[in-house]
Amino acid sequence: MIWREHEDAFIMIRQHDHAKLSGEFARHLNPQYIEQKERWDEVLIGCEQHDRGWIPLDEIPLWDDAKQIPFSFMHFPEPAKLVFYRYGIKELENMTPYGGMLASLHYAALVSHYGEEDPFCIAFVKEEKERQERIKEQVKPNEQALAFHRSVLELCDDLSLYVCLNDPGVSKENEQDWWKEGFEVGKKFAFTNDQAIMPRWVDEHRVSLSPFPFEAPFTLELVYRKVNKKDIQQSGLAQAFADTEKQTWNIEFVPSES
Repeated sequence: MIWREHEDAFIMIRQHDHAKLSGEFARHLNPQYIEQKERWDEVLIGCEQHDRGWIPLDEIPLWDDAKQIPFSFMHFPEPAKLVFYRYGIKELENMTPYGGMLASLHYAALVSHYGEEDPFCIAFVKEEKERQERIKEQVKPNEQALAFHRSVLELCDDLSLYVCLNDPGVSKENEQDWWKEGFEVGKKFAFTNDQAIMPRWVDEHRVSLSPFPFEAPFTLELVYRKVNKKDIQQSGLAQAFADTEKQTWNIEFVPSES
């Protein structure tokens, strides 16, 4: 689960809804910037379905008694999280081996970054490298295309997390720290001339990007639930979440004016 805390409620977003946004970002990329078009349909599926492992977990969100907050993807217990990572990658591989390999590479890099000394993380990365080699033998990918497609998934994932983890209209200085200096993955694309892609909330319904990676401005719907803290106290998180209606927030993505 992805969430932001307000004084009276938690804004909660299911991981799979976040991943669907990632897929939409990939679909809106400027065709002139797609340096490697082979297997593009599989890349779109990989972006859209890369967080499938969280689907069963997000049906019943869990409460962290120690911290008195919902568990999020950032502090969910590592051994259990890795089990669901494997589950989701395997499901995606069954849908499209190439998309499964992209997700495997994405997660293995992520886990290597923060868990290089954790035995569960070490085992996960080892298993995923074995999966990647097995899929490579099957699909015989173009390595240059594979590297580009990995960068597409990373960018779309970052951009979706950006709009999920920040309150609409937030000032740059109060953003989630990860992207205050922009999306570093932007430097891997030819069209940026070695620049990070800088996101910024223009107002509560618009996000600007510089350089702009899309063909034209477009609007997406972010699906979320505003779960009242009083309801959580009375009924527990799982029931309060189930009883809270889904809402949508329209966000337009536009080029930066500066």
